[in-house]
Formats: sequence, structure tokens, C-alpha cells
Amino acid sequence: MNNLTSRANVILANSLSVLAICTGMLFITTIHVPVTPKFDFQVNNAVVRYRPDHLSGRRDYLDLAAFDYDLKVDMSESFHWNVKMIFLYLVAEYTNEDNTVNQVVLWDKIVMREDNPHVDLKNMRTKYYFFDDGNHLRGANTTLSLHWNVVPNAGLLPNIRGEKHLSTILPAEYYN
Repeated sequence: MNNLTSRANVILANSLSVLAICTGMLFITTIHVPVTPKFDFQVNNAVVRYRPDHLSGRRDYLDLAAFDYDLKVDMSESFHWNVKMIFLYLVAEYTNEDNTVNQVVLWDKIVMREDNPHVDLKNMRTKYYFFDDGNHLRGANTTLSLHWNVVPNAGLLPNIRGEKHLSTILPAEYYN
């Protein structure tokens, strides 16, 4: 009844219970601490091109938007003891007749705790292609916003959309 395996089981179960309770209590200490990096961005030189669709196998042409942008993010105050890393991404959102919501990720970056918490990009091209599934980007009102996911050591994984948005109207004519 009180052999070695049952004693080891009791010790292990109690240790895991105490660790789970401590982890929960530590998570509660940072549940209301906001992670809000300071950021600013602007769009330069937006163009829309008419390109063949090589990915789907159809012989259609799609709209491809491209632009340069400046992005400055300061996350130095965003890291506290429960933040392991922050995943930043820039999203373009627009609407058309076919789809009420279109969201395209244009850029992303993972910032670890030990990395430089400042991101300063000037005249950067989009990291990912900004394709539309048709010909709806010409003259489209596009809203850019910075989103981030906070990866904690313990607790919830929130997806946060920044409060600052930048609306830009893409050119109505194709760029050659």
C-alpha cells in the first residue's frame, strides 16, 4: 500500500498541482496589463498592376497592388515578465462586389524578448504579394492596420488590432 511507486505518484501529483496553481496565479497578475506598442506608418507610391495568374492554373489576369511604406514600432514598454514574444503583422483590408471582407497580410515580424524592441522600416516593399482574386483593386479604398499577437509564458494568446488605421485609395489606372 505504501510502496515506492505510490509515494512517488503522490509526490508527483502534488507537485504538478502546486505548479498549476502557481502558473494560474502568475497569469492573473498580468491579465489586465495592456501590451500596446507605439507605432506609426505611412504609405508611399502605391501602384496597381495587371498580372497573369500563374498559381491557380487558370488563364486569368489578376490585380496586384504594390506600394512602399514606412513603419516605426516601439515595443520597449510592451515586454513584461509574462511576454515571451510579440508577432507583428501589417494587414490591408478592402471590400468589393464579390467579398464583403478581404484581408491580406503584407508584412510580418516576430520580435523575441531578447531582440531589439524597435522596428524602423523606411521605403519598404510589401513582404507578401497583394493579389486580388479578380480585378477589383483599381480605385479600391484600402485600410492598413497593424495587428499583433502576444505570446505569453502562461495564459491567453490575444490577437490585438492597433487603434491607428491608415486609409488609402489605390490608383484607378494600371501601372506598366
